[in-house]
Amino acid sequence: MENCFKYENIKGLHLELTTKCNAMCPMCNRNFRGRVRKKLPIIELSLDDIKKILNPDFIKQLELISICGVYGDPICNKDLKSILNYLYECNCNIDIDVYTNGDLYDNDWWENLAITHKNHNFTVIFGIDGIGEIHSLHRCNTNYDKIISHAISFINNGGKAKWDYIVFKHNEHQVEEAREISKKLGFQEFQIKKTSRFLKNIYESDAALDSTISEYGKHPVFDNKGNIDYYIELPNKSIYRNESEKKASELKEKYGTFLEYLNKVEIICDAIKTGGVFISAGGELFPCCSVYQQVCYKTIHNVLDPEELNEYNLYINSKSLSCFDASIKDIVEGDFFKNLLLNFRCDSIKNGKPKCCSRTCGKGLDAHKNGHTTDIKYEVK
Repeated sequence: MENCFKYENIKGLHLELTTKCNAMCPMCNRNFRGRVRKKLPIIELSLDDIKKILNPDFIKQLELISICGVYGDPICNKDLKSILNYLYECNCNIDIDVYTNGDLYDNDWWENLAITHKNHNFTVIFGIDGIGEIHSLHRCNTNYDKIISHAISFINNGGKAKWDYIVFKHNEHQVEEAREISKKLGFQEFQIKKTSRFLKNIYESDAALDSTISEYGKHPVFDNKGNIDYYIELPNKSIYRNESEKKASELKEKYGTFLEYLNKVEIICDAIKTGGVFISAGGELFPCCSVYQQVCYKTIHNVLDPEELNEYNLYINSKSLSCFDASIKDIVEGDFFKNLLLNFRCDSIKNGKPKCCSRTCGKGLDAHKNGHTTDIKYEVK
């Protein structure tokens, strides 16, 4: 495997279309103590923007586009349907996945989406974390009955849908019932997701991050006045816990501290291995959403801890990563991507090794392989 980024090797695109979202999930990057982060720009990529930054030849070389937000939900983008049409006009064989909470619009909107793309390789992944009111304990500001109604309209009109279920203590008792509902409604797949976000408590220490507020395994849910209302907690059953949790504990014991593991670990970049890149709602190109988020720790999250800022320091000392200023080829083969890889060789986080890459693509933890989740898939017949 080549240890460098090359334009012609890009086969997958993670596309963030907007930072807008109707939900207020407590563990989401946009949420800080019950409110949208003040420095988060509320932006989206229009159809015209997409045409400027994604030319037909580039789209033709892609095999998969995952439309999934870091700070927003893609269906909040008013041009979503037009953007999907453009992408399929350029490459009718491409796989496109849209990840959403599924709460917006009416049944007619979802029916139209299904009819338009029922003959394409197009899938909507609905994030539904429980049944009834239990769902809204994590997916705050969304309504279970409304989402199910939308999913039914989409599926019954030829749409391909999957159900993603993030398991916590408060909803683990409903997993099997939800799986049966997914079968009955015609979802193509029911996917249990074991979040690894609780691990942030181990490797983050800056007060600007919610992970530092409470003990491991508990994440506070704030009301709109900034008071703790309740906690989202790790599930009790080990079968629903992310394997990275156990690995992190073992690595901490082996190296003395988790930071020392990050200092020593060999990084195997998954973006290079899979041929993927990420484009933000602002039109900037990064190797992956993890590096993008790490840069945002300074620009949006007000993080001051130097250990969290290596990627940001590279970013501000590099040429523009904006696809409006340069071609995708020039950015991918430019100084930011090259210097990021060079810094993999640094002997410590303190001396410039990218912390995000160490924990996400470091050998041993396999956090990137798991993503934010470890998946158990049940095919729905």
